[in-house]
Amino acid sequence: MKVEMLMPQMGESIAEATISKWRKKPGDAVQKDEVILEISTDKVDSEIPAPAAGTLAEVLFGEGDVVPVKTKIAIIDTAGGAAATAPNGASTNGAAKAHAAPAPTPAPKAEAPAPAAVADEGGRFFSPLVKGLAEKHGISLAELQSVPGSGQGGRLTKEDFLKYVETRGSAAPAAAPAAAAAPAPAPKPAPVATRPSAPPQDTPSGDWGADGTRVVMMDGMRQAIADHMVRSKHTSPHVYSIQEVDVTNIANWRAKNKSAFEKSEGFGLSFTPFFLEATTRALEAFPFVNASVDGKKIVLKKHVNLGCAVALGNTGLIVPVIKRAEEKNLVGLARSLNDLAQRARNKKLVPDDVAGGTFTVTNPGVFGTIIGTPIINQPQVAILCLGAIKKRPVVIDDMIAIRQICYLTLSYDHRIVDGSLGGQFLAFIRDYLENWDMNRSL
Repeated sequence: MKVEMLMPQMGESIAEATISKWRKKPGDAVQKDEVILEISTDKVDSEIPAPAAGTLAEVLFGEGDVVPVKTKIAIIDTAGGAAATAPNGASTNGAAKAHAAPAPTPAPKAEAPAPAAVADEGGRFFSPLVKGLAEKHGISLAELQSVPGSGQGGRLTKEDFLKYVETRGSAAPAAAPAAAAAPAPAPKPAPVATRPSAPPQDTPSGDWGADGTRVVMMDGMRQAIADHMVRSKHTSPHVYSIQEVDVTNIANWRAKNKSAFEKSEGFGLSFTPFFLEATTRALEAFPFVNASVDGKKIVLKKHVNLGCAVALGNTGLIVPVIKRAEEKNLVGLARSLNDLAQRARNKKLVPDDVAGGTFTVTNPGVFGTIIGTPIINQPQVAILCLGAIKKRPVVIDDMIAIRQICYLTLSYDHRIVDGSLGGQFLAFIRDYLENWDMNRSL
């Protein structure tokens, strides 16, 4: 029996995807749900599993090919007896085979660094994934500094680390013992900072022109993001409303409960889930913000599917979706957000994770941004921007008090959301957060 494998739909607005890497070549045995190729779009990099067990009988496209969604890309012979062929019906030997499948020892694919990664002593950047693996294998930071990386800008990827671990016992890098033998330098006073700085952008290679400029081509993700944003500005007349919110109550409640939360859930409780809960309740109260426009029709959405923008270092961003957010409490929203963010940064999202969003929340406040005016994520009609939470002096009952303040910006499509609706929507979120029940349990 022959099973056709199709290029999956990676999101509502995605029409094509690029084959990044074949994990299997024609003639290889595959198991059901075993990853056999990696694909990339402007929104998501994803590993695609086999739909059935058998033999990879035919590969119809090679690495680097851009393929329309729902196009047949491979055939699996579940009987295991079919002759394997490469793209365009060529033999699996020679150049065609090299085009259809990866070389026996391909260079590891660069891993997108998490936005929160910071420079360690020595100037190198390590993702939380690599740091976690190093701790698990008992590898010190000094030793980690000596491991060569194949990622962008020389960053250390997961594959680099695992390869090093395999050969560590017999061929440890010479730099590590030397570093261990050297006397420890005098400690330097730690700089005072409220948050880690973001990793610098990688300097592109190439010579500067006579006019003092250098041309850098956009990658596929950046091109697609640019096109999507330009289409959105042409489609929706954007209007912006900004609301000041006193989040002192949720800051105090979070401080009181964060240890118990981390102990029970295994990850930290950020401020974002509080805003997601308030936004979800506001979307239930104001359904015309949880909608889309189809010509002269307004399409209201039954469920609240919250898109949550996740930055992928310098490569762009992705918007995975928390489905049916109205059915989740604070802890449930935190779990969903953590799961999607981790899988987004490790390129483990599946097509359904980025589809079906009805409203988007973006949080540049984690980088210190006070106020942002984001572009609407089509075909949605609004997007909420979370600013940084800062202590500010405010007037309460004619007295000055120090309160935790943030600014929320709502960008909305003026075709169906006017200033009155936008203002009421933001006021609902403000009141929900400012009147947080301090006696509430997790």
